Amino acid sequence: MKQLFLASSADKVMKDIVTKLDKNASEYNVAFINTAAEIEKGERLWVSAEKDALLEVGFKIEEFSITNMTKVEIENKLNGKQIIYFCGGNPFYLLDQVIKTHCDEIIKNKIENGIIYMGSSAGAMIAGIRIDLVATTEDKLKTPNLKSNGLSILDISILPHWGSEDMYSEYKIFFDALYVENVKILPISDNQYIWVNEETITVVQI
Repeated sequence: MKQLFLASSADKVMKDIVTKLDKNASEYNVAFINTAAEIEKGERLWVSAEKDALLEVGFKIEEFSITNMTKVEIENKLNGKQIIYFCGGNPFYLLDQVIKTHCDEIIKNKIENGIIYMGSSAGAMIAGIRIDLVATTEDKLKTPNLKSNGLSILDISILPHWGSEDMYSEYKIFFDALYVENVKILPISDNQYIWVNEETITVVQI
C-alpha cells in the first residue's frame, strides 16, 4: 500500500502520524536520512528534534547520510527498514544527492512496494514537482547542475512552514514566483501534514 507522510515540522505532528499506521511504532525500523542538514550552518537543532520525536513515539531508527554512497550501499542500508525518513534542511542539496546516488530510483520502487515514506520540510518538498518556487539564488548556486525540480512522486508543489513568522519575509519576497499557472501548490503549516494513502491525499490539521 502506497503511504507517504509529509510535514513542515514532523516533530510537531509525529504523535498524530503514528495513529495512521497499521502497527505500533515499535514494530517499525526507520532509516533516518539526515543529508539535507549537512550543508546547513549552525546547531541544526531541528535534526535532533525530529529524531527525538521519532524515538519518543517508539520507532527504532538508524541515522545516516546518503552522500557519496553507491546505489548498492543505500539498498543495503534500507534492508529491513519499513520507513524511509528524510529530515529537513536544504532541499536543493538533498535532491541533488538523491539523484546523484540513484536513491530516487530506490525510493520510488520502495514506495510502490509498500515502504512508508516520511519527509519533513526539505524531505517533504522533494516528493513533489517543484522545490524552486521559493528559493534564494544562494540556495540554487549550491547545486548548479541539479537535474530536476522534484521527484514528482506527487503532482503538487509543497510549501512548508506556511504561516510561520520565521518564513514570512521569505514567502513575501518570492510571492511572484508562486503566481504560476498549471502548478498545484499545497502550503502546509507547522501543525499540519499531508497524508497520502494510495491515491487519496489528505491535509491533516493538528
